[in-house]
Amino acid sequence: MKRQIVVAAFAAATLLSVSPSIAQMRPGAKVEKTYGLGLPRDMDKLIPPDSDYPVYPLKPGQEAYKDVDGYKIKDTIKKITAFSLQSGEQFWGRVLGSKYHLAATEFMATEWEKLGLKVQRVDFINPVVWLPRKWEGGYITAAKSAPLLTLYPDNETVGTAPGGITADAVWVGIGTPADLVGRDVKGKAVIIYSFLLPGGRSQSAGVFGANDAAVKAGAAFIIDVVGVPGNGQFDPEGAPRGPTAIPTMTLSQDEGFMLRDMIASGQKVQLHLDLTVDHLKDYKTQYILATLPGMSDEQDFVMAHSDAMFQGAMDNASGMATAIDIARHYAAMPKEKRPRTMVFFVDPDHHNTEMGRDIMAKGYDWSKVAFILNCEHTSQSQLFMMNQDLEIGNGINARRWYVSGSPQFQQLVKSQLKDFNVSVYTTPETNAGGSLGGLTKYAPSFHIIDHIIYHSTLDTPELVPAVGLAYSERAFLSIIDKANKMTLAQIRGDKPMPNPLGGPPDGKSFGSRGRGGPGGGGGD
Repeated sequence: MKRQIVVAAFAAATLLSVSPSIAQMRPGAKVEKTYGLGLPRDMDKLIPPDSDYPVYPLKPGQEAYKDVDGYKIKDTIKKITAFSLQSGEQFWGRVLGSKYHLAATEFMATEWEKLGLKVQRVDFINPVVWLPRKWEGGYITAAKSAPLLTLYPDNETVGTAPGGITADAVWVGIGTPADLVGRDVKGKAVIIYSFLLPGGRSQSAGVFGANDAAVKAGAAFIIDVVGVPGNGQFDPEGAPRGPTAIPTMTLSQDEGFMLRDMIASGQKVQLHLDLTVDHLKDYKTQYILATLPGMSDEQDFVMAHSDAMFQGAMDNASGMATAIDIARHYAAMPKEKRPRTMVFFVDPDHHNTEMGRDIMAKGYDWSKVAFILNCEHTSQSQLFMMNQDLEIGNGINARRWYVSGSPQFQQLVKSQLKDFNVSVYTTPETNAGGSLGGLTKYAPSFHIIDHIIYHSTLDTPELVPAVGLAYSERAFLSIIDKANKMTLAQIRGDKPMPNPLGGPPDGKSFGSRGRGGPGGGGGD
């Protein structure tokens, strides 16, 4: 390298003293150039307070759920995101392999114990955990060198050799094979503009093959510029895999557009990247099962995953807090009013291998399980792209969703989501995404999943509206209560599972365009 690149220090010391009451979005790195209104840097201008969201009162017959307080659920979310904020690591959050993830998982167990549930902590070994340890990177021109402050690894990327890579930069647009025709990218740092599909998990560079095309063309490493206005950091899927894989990083739109403009002006730009990735071997962790006895040995099974990138307020502190509050609601009742036993499950490694979920599932007796409720991504603000700006609406975003079981049970879920103001997509998933995907073969199942912005520094409590948390939980409680008046046979129906909602034979209801891969494991 011609000049030493100075890498900005991370403010780890300020994170260690964060209290739950002030867990909030951080403004992010102060980058050299900005483009339009964006997050997190313009959070004070863009984020509406919870009091700005329209509130719809309970309807007649819904009074049993007036105890559900979205603001209290949100307070629990802040307690959970505070574990992430205590993380001083460069790759931060409630990530598998960190004490902050273990603390958040134990937090759920402890909360359930306080409510009187019987809690089991079950240890298991995860053979390999991908865990980036440190990285630095920046750009070099004839006039200057400077760090790129919003670099972040694509999930499951490979690292660099010691000392890193320095290569000429080339901008290839969205990077499809058509964009690479006639382009020489061999040995270069390929910059790809990647838009989200639809949130922080999936991105066009991975889904549409741009990253793989860059590998095939001989690129040295890849920078995916995430097309969200602002200076956010992202950890999406989409890094190339296999023996030919090359290091792949994300970059904010602010810094990505800055590089684009320098290249467009005719400047020669070089990029440097030094990335160390560790693979923890035989990592010991645990999943949680908590039981609230009812009047029968039949079970209502409620689950939530506990790991998260960054603060993970929506993904999945919202689901964790909802599962805790569902237990609170039913634990306050005498046992005589709980027709079925309730079992709560913490899926600990959703963003890694789902090994904990799968080990639990294989050894579990599903014969008495009436249904599975997955609490995942239950409330998020509406976000919009408006020319060069990011805008936020004071409404609750529609969610993707899944339900299987008998037609009667499917229509029950559909109707209660509507009655409790839970907006969903017109077509449900054919294969359940998220943590639920691997369990739908065992019992009738349902969930909602918001997925606009996650796996990013934008996923903070400010964008998880309290009113949406209340609507979601009240709908879940109503579904549980009404399903508890049905027999197992009435809930399961007479078709092999999974049997997701596809509309009645008259074809006038909604069907489903499959989301998630074969077997129902795709998309969280």
